[in-house]
Amino acid sequence: MTEKPAIVLRHTGSPDPVVLREVCAGAEEEGVPTRVEQVRDADVLALAHAAALESPLETGIGIDGAGGVAVHHASLPQDDPVHQVEAGSPRPDLRIAGRTAARIVKVLPL
Repeated sequence: MTEKPAIVLRHTGSPDPVVLREVCAGAEEEGVPTRVEQVRDADVLALAHAAALESPLETGIGIDGAGGVAVHHASLPQDDPVHQVEAGSPRPDLRIAGRTAARIVKVLPL
């Protein structure tokens, strides 16, 4: 069976379950699935960029150990994400990160 195209979300270690849930929920609200992968330690921009390069949708999300979130597109330089949320941000900001990633895939205004 072939996997559906999805936004790849990469995280390190054990991310805060609230952060992971809210980011994924934001993408799913827009109708775009996420595929979650755990990888070794890396900074949030490297996680998001690598995820975007791996995603068939060319969009990736990174969550670092502190709970910071970055949204990236494969065509952008690693140090220039589309959207970034600082660790400790409120839930609505986390959902916005997921929605932003989905809207990139759907080519909708952010």
